[in-house]
Amino acid sequence: MFKSKVVNKHEIEALRAAASKLQEHGQYAEAAENYARAAEAYLEENPLIYAGYCHEAFRMWLKAKSIENALRQAHAAFHVLDDAGWLKKSMEEVLGLKQMIDEMKAAGYDAEAGTFASELNEKLGEFGLMLKPAFERHAITMCPSCGAPLPLTSAGNEVTCTFCGYVVPAG
Repeated sequence: MFKSKVVNKHEIEALRAAASKLQEHGQYAEAAENYARAAEAYLEENPLIYAGYCHEAFRMWLKAKSIENALRQAHAAFHVLDDAGWLKKSMEEVLGLKQMIDEMKAAGYDAEAGTFASELNEKLGEFGLMLKPAFERHAITMCPSCGAPLPLTSAGNEVTCTFCGYVVPAG
């Protein structure tokens, strides 16, 4: 079903390297476009790699403060994982989508995060599953950037991830 196109690994590596440089220079929209192009290269070959690059593009669009483009990437990952059957058979893939919800909330897009969570829960309901009820912003327990557990205590209005240094609003 997904194995009809050969991916040019050198082209993907060039896109990743360019995205990394653009990210370092604060050019998040341009970095997002490179990650999205890398994702497209894997669309037919590997839905998991495709979804991973969509997630990277999603993160960059959030940093570029373009929630519309971020949501487009989140939905692309969601739909390809669903079409390939991964939402039903892999909790890890579901948790990757849940992480996008947490990242949206951490970036201040609560309404969009709630809508995406509802869409995901509707799909998971078809399999007899659902996400835990949406957390309040101050109750995020995983780092939206790297997925590591966050410290239970905060200094003021922020929690800093001890693994990657990402700062999450505590409330």
